[in-house]
Amino acid sequence: MIHSRRNLVSSQVLAATAASLTVLAAAGASAAEDPQVQRLREQLERQQAVIESQEARLQQQERLLRDLAARIGAPAPATATVSAAPAAGAAVAAGASVAKADAVDQLAVLDADGGPDGGSDPEPARPGPVGTRFAGLDVTLAGALRTTVTTTTARMQPDATPFFVLPKIPGVPDGTTKIDARLSSLLISIKGAQLGDFQLGGMIYAYLFDGDLLSGKYGLYPGFAYIDATSDKWRFAAGLQQDVFSPMIPNMVDRMSAFAGSGNAGNSFKPQLRVERFFVKGSDRLVIQGALADALPSNIKPGFANSTENTGVPNFEGRIAWTRGNDREATLPWPKYVLGVSGATGRFRTLYDRNPDSDVTDIGSYTTTLNGVAVEGSWRLTDRFGVQGEVYSGKALGAYLATAFQTVNSTERTPISSDGYWGEAAYYWTPKLHSHLGYGIDRPDKGDAPGIGANETAFANLFWDPSPMTTLGFEATWRQTALLAGFDPLGRPIYVDNDGFAFMLSSELRF
Repeated sequence: MIHSRRNLVSSQVLAATAASLTVLAAAGASAAEDPQVQRLREQLERQQAVIESQEARLQQQERLLRDLAARIGAPAPATATVSAAPAAGAAVAAGASVAKADAVDQLAVLDADGGPDGGSDPEPARPGPVGTRFAGLDVTLAGALRTTVTTTTARMQPDATPFFVLPKIPGVPDGTTKIDARLSSLLISIKGAQLGDFQLGGMIYAYLFDGDLLSGKYGLYPGFAYIDATSDKWRFAAGLQQDVFSPMIPNMVDRMSAFAGSGNAGNSFKPQLRVERFFVKGSDRLVIQGALADALPSNIKPGFANSTENTGVPNFEGRIAWTRGNDREATLPWPKYVLGVSGATGRFRTLYDRNPDSDVTDIGSYTTTLNGVAVEGSWRLTDRFGVQGEVYSGKALGAYLATAFQTVNSTERTPISSDGYWGEAAYYWTPKLHSHLGYGIDRPDKGDAPGIGANETAFANLFWDPSPMTTLGFEATWRQTALLAGFDPLGRPIYVDNDGFAFMLSSELRF
């Protein structure tokens, strides 16, 4: 659509210029003093100024559409959990990563000159508008059919999209194989009216998951569900969206985990009120984002045995990020440079029974404050090769997929502190064939006696994009989880490492 508008603008420029030059040539050189010719010249200058302004606006809209993929993230297919247990963590991460990468893929099909791999393929056929009962709405339906086959050499949690490695059980086989299609997804993009400088719109994005990833059932799980108003300089949005905090994500076939619980904070999804301000100059782009997010959203299930509730104060999230370079300049579809800093803070209250061994219930409560700060960056070193990653530090960040999904030590009722990081190297062999290699780790403070003392993941993969609508991927991952096994005579926690490999094969057809 943008390209057809740009062609129209270019045609207007050429037509106006040709007509004016014809009049000027007929008038002759001496006609420059003629009032009629002078008026035509002034009219031409005004038309050129208007057309140049329109061209600049269209270019800005095109950049916004390309950046929307990086800004949007994606919906969570699973129920997130805030817990010290490995099972709790599995549900959270699933929601975070798939949504972001998959939503990017859907948008790439809807508005890309090349395929999702950033190649130079012809523009794919766009889905037609879906009829609505309101005039003036442009509704587009898209989605993906995705099947994965995952084989592991150890017991992992969960088996289809592992986040943690569980202890071995004597006499029980370690390996598992899972065939799954719950990562198939549906997207509805709504373009509404133009209100002054603002374009109104919204998005709904859902997976074929039930509400709980660990249940293994099929259903319909909403990820994105928001409305927004966007101009060249501002964006206001309300609804279920990706965290502002620490939004970068690695390129993995296993997009459910994608280093969640292994150094990749953020990328979960919460109802929020968001405002963004854009500053664009040439190929440089600066964005400032802020959000008020639901402290205990319904898609995040506390993992405590006792009740956890909202304190009446939302979470505060903020981010500032600088980007330079056009992602279409290279085979590797990344900007030349990205550097961002983000933070989050909030609190929640937990109720507990002061006398659990008594027949009389005595309810007490304690309030936990969460906070975190993250730095993200990427660098496209050559036309085909680049690196990216994040580092974070904070406490009680289980709801943000950090701290190995843990929040508090439920015995001591103290927040669990942690730091972590992840890094990735990407290489495009061709525009349709690319590989990614990465490593990430969450390192909770063992002095806080967390249930998971460390969780780390390494991966290597290969993607093949035979067309803009199809992707085949293969990935090998190694995971290691340090689980609390007890305490020594001095009361210090003892951890046992459990590790194993997983191999994932994925096929996807987007429409």
